[in-house]
Amino acid sequence: MMMKSLTAVAAAAMVALSAPIAVAQDATASDPVAEALRARGEAYRRGADEKQDPQELRTTSALNAEIMEQNDLAELQDRANQRAFAKAQADYQEELDLMEMETRRIEAETAAKQAAYQAELAAYERAQADWRACVAGDKTRCAQQPQ
Repeated sequence: MMMKSLTAVAAAAMVALSAPIAVAQDATASDPVAEALRARGEAYRRGADEKQDPQELRTTSALNAEIMEQNDLAELQDRANQRAFAKAQADYQEELDLMEMETRRIEAETAAKQAAYQAELAAYERAQADWRACVAGDKTRCAQQPQ
């Protein structure tokens, strides 16, 4: 937040310094630098441009240009970071979707194998019951020998 307010002040100062001086300036027109500083609780009184030191104006202008360049670079980096994050998020979601599909496939395969196992177990238990009944004397339950 502090960097943005400093950037706003620097940008306003650059605009104020690079703007042509109006000969007939409205008395109610406001100074953006003064407004930005007052909003932060600082006192500010702009001196007349002709009373300012030319070297100081050049230094301030150079610093403002550097700040603007850094802000532009930071904005580009931020956009690149946002694109990278969006891509990583999309890749992650794709991976989650693939894992979900694989989980459903495994669950379906497991359910089919479990059903086959239960059917085989039931057939085995019937065969065992028939065999025990046959051994006990119930010849109707004896397995028929193929001829």
